[in-house]
Amino acid sequence: MPASRPTGQAEDASLPSPGSVQGLKVIDFGLGLTAALIAKQFAELGARVSRIEPAGGDPFYDLYPAYHHWRRRELRESADRTESVLENADLCIVGGEDFPGITHEQNPESLSRRYQRLIVLRILSYPDDAARRRPAVDLLVQARTGMVYEQFSGRPIPASIPLTGYGAALQGLIGSWVALIERERSGLGQIVTVSLAAGAAMFWGPFWMKAEKADTGFAGITPRDVRHLILRCAGDEFVHLTFGVPGALAKAYRALGITDPVDPADRGMPDPVRGAANFYGNIDLLNSFAHRHTRPNLIRALREAGVPAEAVLAPGDCWSDEQTRINGIIEQDETGWSGVGSPLRFVESAKNAAHSPKVSDPSPPPLAGIRVIDFGVFVAGPYASKLLADYGADVIQVEPPTGRSTLSGERTIISAIHGKRSICIDAKSAAGRALVASLCKDADVVSHNFRPGVADRLGLDRRSLRALNPAVLILETTAYGATGPKSLAPGFDMVMQAHCGLEHRAGGTGNPPLCCRAPLVDFATGAIGAIGLLVGLWERLKSGRATAVETNLLSVGTHMLSEIVRAPDGTLHGALSLDRTQTGFSPAESLYQTADGWIAIAARSDSTAAALSQVLEMQLPARRTAWGDVERAQIASHIASWGSQRLLGKLEAAGIWAEACACDAWESGLERGIVRTMNDERYGEVVHCIGPLVQFSRSKTVRATRLTFEPGQDTGAILAEHGVSAAT
Repeated sequence: MPASRPTGQAEDASLPSPGSVQGLKVIDFGLGLTAALIAKQFAELGARVSRIEPAGGDPFYDLYPAYHHWRRRELRESADRTESVLENADLCIVGGEDFPGITHEQNPESLSRRYQRLIVLRILSYPDDAARRRPAVDLLVQARTGMVYEQFSGRPIPASIPLTGYGAALQGLIGSWVALIERERSGLGQIVTVSLAAGAAMFWGPFWMKAEKADTGFAGITPRDVRHLILRCAGDEFVHLTFGVPGALAKAYRALGITDPVDPADRGMPDPVRGAANFYGNIDLLNSFAHRHTRPNLIRALREAGVPAEAVLAPGDCWSDEQTRINGIIEQDETGWSGVGSPLRFVESAKNAAHSPKVSDPSPPPLAGIRVIDFGVFVAGPYASKLLADYGADVIQVEPPTGRSTLSGERTIISAIHGKRSICIDAKSAAGRALVASLCKDADVVSHNFRPGVADRLGLDRRSLRALNPAVLILETTAYGATGPKSLAPGFDMVMQAHCGLEHRAGGTGNPPLCCRAPLVDFATGAIGAIGLLVGLWERLKSGRATAVETNLLSVGTHMLSEIVRAPDGTLHGALSLDRTQTGFSPAESLYQTADGWIAIAARSDSTAAALSQVLEMQLPARRTAWGDVERAQIASHIASWGSQRLLGKLEAAGIWAEACACDAWESGLERGIVRTMNDERYGEVVHCIGPLVQFSRSKTVRATRLTFEPGQDTGAILAEHGVSAAT
């Protein structure tokens, strides 16, 4: 777990883990990244995790250098101990990534019938794919869902990390904790299903929304082919800056030494009218001045001017940053190897704080009776409480009278506030502070993503909230962390993608860095925050102890590259960059252009790699790990003359996993468990896939009755619930 806050910085002590989690027993049959990251977090929190591996061994130790680190806290059990371990287990993890020739299936329905209190977490490729018809491989899911066409309009490109698997891990943790909390009421377990496709939808859902009556706000999302504010400095080093603060354009011009006048109407905000090339500003002009500055000097000048900026670093370089060290996200094991730890920090703040949910429905959603007051803005903060709303929590979004910011685009904001109610409060006024206190006094959770110090000024710091409500759980989301040299600096998704290595990895070997147009770090931070709150709800149910939870964009961005490990000699392993052609991380698992489109191929073993050589009638090294740029070019040359469907048929017959790269596959309702249609007063019929993304065999989820709402639309009803007149 992350290191404690430095002495004297807070009144609360850091918890290694909430105490009640240590009583949980998990049995893990899962394979690959998704299952390993889920089991890793349960083990980090103190749960007893027992691991039963396939009879022939787990091949993913060879695929991911960090796999040993992820699984190092698990207890190895032999297969003949399966029954005895299952009899006492609370959670069973099954499924996960696929590997040729490896079968390690457990039947979730059979397990659920035999062990009625057991939560069975099933990890699939797609929500409706229980029969495992399509392989659960990140690149193949990216291709089949159309995710590979979300960055550029003219060609596909893989994500900089195994995004579908990482997203599925976050959703799997959310679903597991929701089911465990519900079991405290019903006494019954159930099957929880997550999928790699749902993991993709967590990040790309807003971009896949289609509206019958889309207006300019709805269409104002970051476009394909966008050029981000990534500037090349002297020495071929890069800096990413953002104009997400008032007056940032003029400030950036001064820092760069640009004397051109700034249009007073141009606030430096994203503007779809300028097109994808200059959506974030005149990048050619900015770049023409950036090369005159060294990277350290330019970053210093931008920050002094109040413009958020970070260096574009290679994966793992941010580990040596002082702020990363203070956050304690990097942990070292007893052998001297280091890896990424938990991005959550728990703080003990109150004891004997029993607080039973108020539930009247005899068969309610799992989080019914939980009330959340959310003061968050933009995406990372509000998305955490939105995920709780998906499973029954009553979430009240507190918004300022000036309205909400749509800096990230209307659809992105919708994805973070969907399913909530809204109240407008001027929290800076005396009357507003009194109303805020009234809301918080009756809340189960208070969440915000203020900069350190702001909560104190508004009376929303831990000490003030505890005085009002000893049982309240608190989620504090910051940019860089609660303390440290960067703690007061503004932080945005894009600069975190730069600092944590995602952009360097996405650019490809020898290429300029590339920023993903979806706010990946924001969404992941929201999901991590939701997990922390669910753990806190569990702890309060079991022990009556209320906790505060901290997370931040920097720690989560670092966590998104959990594939990295550092050897005792300081060398880094894992998280290689994309190849120069931006088609994959290995020639055996890559995108290839055919005569009439693009396909994704995953030859994950030497035997399937040999089969690929035979299908293409070419000679390649026997071991796929020996394939490099030369082999990639040879394979690409052979594939270029094939038609996609003919080649896919040949590959399937030879037992080689492959998928066509689809464009906008979600429009056809590819995944019935994710894509939904609803009518909205503002936008008409809307097709969306923004949640709920976890499926339960028994529990209800919540499908919101409206997609959008005006700020403060529910103010009257909320005031009435608290006995306050709307005229107050």
